[in-house]
Amino acid sequence: MNGPHPHPSPPGVGGKEWCDAFVDFNGQNGHLFDGIDWDLEGHDDRTAPTSLFAITTLDIMADFSLEAKTRYGMSVSLAPAESYLDAMAGPESDEEFSLLLNLPPLAYLNGSDDDRALLENTGFSHAGRQAYAYVLHRAGIDSFDWVSIQLYESYSRFLHETTRAEPQPITQVDALLNRVESFRSGYFVNLPDYKRVRIHVPLSKLVFGVANAWADGKKVVQVDPESLRQAEQILQKRYKSGLKGCMYWTIEEEGRDNVFMSSALASVFND
Repeated sequence: MNGPHPHPSPPGVGGKEWCDAFVDFNGQNGHLFDGIDWDLEGHDDRTAPTSLFAITTLDIMADFSLEAKTRYGMSVSLAPAESYLDAMAGPESDEEFSLLLNLPPLAYLNGSDDDRALLENTGFSHAGRQAYAYVLHRAGIDSFDWVSIQLYESYSRFLHETTRAEPQPITQVDALLNRVESFRSGYFVNLPDYKRVRIHVPLSKLVFGVANAWADGKKVVQVDPESLRQAEQILQKRYKSGLKGCMYWTIEEEGRDNVFMSSALASVFND
């Protein structure tokens, strides 16, 4: 959040050139990095220039990723906030894709009167609309080692479905499995320059991102490791394989309230 976005400066400098510059920098510094993880987001100030993506920024992300993987064999991953790559969005809005990153979260906007009142009272408007779908489609899924969906995005769809949805919320296990099935089978998004495209993330590349004890369960979801464990067990039985893994934010909060997410997540996949 609040970080700069890459732009084609000077004009004509695209993703391949950005990748070459990164490779040179990395080589000059002892090859510190195995690759890159894309986690570009918006800005707390909704009027800031980085409260939206330029299409050229998304092009740089995609072309850099393709070059990094195919030419240099680097590790490349995406870490979108859930609204930036939302497999559960459905045909809720005429604006399925947007470059804006200062939008109200759709699940609340299209929810109950209480949901809309919450948005009005909090003034929260920092969601996106499928921007990372453009990057994923342009670069191709083979350009990425994994895709980490940040379920801990503030007022995420996952939080809404599991705590506020009507007529009643669904379990975290069901919410996880629903996302897996949608990413596995593919969902459709209308993208600029490409029109209607299928977005697909296989199990072997799908990672869920969760929060540790800093999450309050009201603005940011607390995903129970037991729910992850149950979902993983179901996937193993159903497909003989499971998720690529899980990640959490943030390590500086590890041990807070006696919550050790690293060991909890390790047990999900090691039991």
